[in-house]
Amino acid sequence: MGLPQAVFFGLDFVKFGIDFANFYALYFAISLTLNLEMGYTGVPNFGKVLFVAGGAAVAGSVSGRLAAYVYGITAPGDFITFNARIMTQVSNLLAADPLFSVELILISLLIAALIGAVFGYLSSYPAIRLREDYLGILLLASAQFFQIFLRGYGPLVGGTQGIFVPDPYSYFASLGVGVRDLAAAIVISVFAVAVYIYAERVARSPLGRTLRAVRDNEDASRALGKDDVSVRRKVLVIASAMAGMAGALVTFYSGSVGADTWSRFAWTFWPWLIVIIGGAGNNFGVALGALFFATLFKGLTQIELALPSSTPSDPNYLIDIVFAALIVIVLLTRPKGILREKSTPTLPRGKLAMMARTSNSQHSAAEGDSSIRKNEEEVGRLRSLLRRILKNRASTDSPR
Repeated sequence: MGLPQAVFFGLDFVKFGIDFANFYALYFAISLTLNLEMGYTGVPNFGKVLFVAGGAAVAGSVSGRLAAYVYGITAPGDFITFNARIMTQVSNLLAADPLFSVELILISLLIAALIGAVFGYLSSYPAIRLREDYLGILLLASAQFFQIFLRGYGPLVGGTQGIFVPDPYSYFASLGVGVRDLAAAIVISVFAVAVYIYAERVARSPLGRTLRAVRDNEDASRALGKDDVSVRRKVLVIASAMAGMAGALVTFYSGSVGADTWSRFAWTFWPWLIVIIGGAGNNFGVALGALFFATLFKGLTQIELALPSSTPSDPNYLIDIVFAALIVIVLLTRPKGILREKSTPTLPRGKLAMMARTSNSQHSAAEGDSSIRKNEEEVGRLRSLLRRILKNRASTDSPR
C-alpha cells in the first residue's frame, strides 16, 4: 500500500510533485523572511544560512538526545559515536507513537525559533551601527564562522561526520511508499502559508509603513518619532526565528544534519535570487519568484541527469551557470523583479470598498442638499421680484 505511481518518460510524476512541493515550500518560507529583512526594512542579510543552520543544528541535536532520554535508550559510548544505532531505535519507537512525534516536532520548532531569535538579536547590534555594505559583509563572515564552528565542534552535530536525527514522520512511512514524504510536504506547506500570511499582515499594518520609512530614509523616520533601532531589531529577531524553524523542518525531512549540509550558495544565494527575481518588497512576487526558481531548478536537475558524460563542460555546474546568468539578466533588464513593490492597503479590501461607497453616498447627499438650497434661493428671489412688480403695477394703476 502506498501512493499511486504515474510514470511518464521514466519519471514518476507523483513522487516528483511531492519532492517539488517540499522544495518550493521550504525556499518560499526562507525567502519570505529575507524579504522582510531586505525588501521591507533594507537590512542586507548576506548571512541567511547562519540562522537557518543555527536552528537546524541545535534542534536536530537536542531532539535526538531528548527522544533517546524519553524512551530510555542508552549506548555504551557517547551519543555522537553511536548516533546511528540510537536514532534507528528512536525512529522505530516513533513509528508506533504518533502523538510523541507531533510533540517532538513542536518542541524542536520552538527550540529552533528560540535559537534563531537569539542569533537575530545578537546580529541586531551591528545592524544598528554599521552601514548596509559593511553590515552585509559582517553577516556573511558570521555565517562562515558558524559553519567552521560546526565543523570543529563535534559534540553538537558530529563535526564533518554529521548525525542522524529522529524521524517524526516514521509513522507515515509504515503506511506505504511515499506517504512519509507527503506528510512532510503538508507540514512544510502549512508552515510556508503561515509565514506568508504573517508577512502579508505585517506589510498591510502600520508597522509595514514604518519598515518602508526606515528603509527609505532613516533621518525622516526619526524626525517622525520612529525608533529605527527598535524596528530593525524586531524584524531581525522575528525573521531569524522563522528561518530557524524552516531549518529544523529541513533537518527532519532529510533525516540528518551536519556542518556541510548548509552552504552559503544554497541557503543564502538562492533566497536572494528568489527575492530579486520575484520583486523585493512584494510577498506575492516572492511566491512567483520561488515558483519560477523551483521549476527551473528541478527541470535543470533532470537535464543534468540526462546529459552524457562526453559533454564539453561539466554537467554538474549547469544549474550554477544558468542561475548566475539569469540573475545578471534580471538585474539589467528588470531590476525590480517580476512584480515590483507597490503600496499595500492597511485595511481589508472589503472595508475600503465600503468606506468608498459611504464617502460617495455622503458626497451625493451633500450635493443634493446644496442643489435644494440653491433652488430655494432661486424661488425666494423670484418671489421677491414678483412682489416688486405687482407693487409697482398697483401704484401705477391707482388714480391720481
